[in-house]
Amino acid sequence: MTKLSVRAQNVLKELAVELTGEQPPKGAWSPSRELLLALTAERLATARNCGPHTMREIVDWAQGCGVTISPVIPAGGSLSQMWGELIASASVGSLTSAEIAGALQRSIRRKSVRIPLAFQVILVKILLSGFE
Repeated sequence: MTKLSVRAQNVLKELAVELTGEQPPKGAWSPSRELLLALTAERLATARNCGPHTMREIVDWAQGCGVTISPVIPAGGSLSQMWGELIASASVGSLTSAEIAGALQRSIRRKSVRIPLAFQVILVKILLSGFE
């Protein structure tokens, strides 16, 4: 198992305080199993300084430790399919801010300049309602 990058360690140090109350030391550090079990893809997707590369590194590292962190939005499929699934989730009230962030990050990575009108309406409603 390889070492985590400094950025990944810093992301996990912040999450350790929030999720487990653990106070990691300065410098090199290895996350506890308790922290890895408390991690979710949604939490990683919204963590400060945790972009797609860092998220993938943390998920892979956790997998090497025997802890599986499921992705927020399943990899693969078209952007149209992804947007359709998110719109369906929003219509039944089960859309999370992490799913929105993940979808927008995926759209940005794929350099898409088109967001469906229905999803834009959802974003406006969320922003106006103070959605969490």
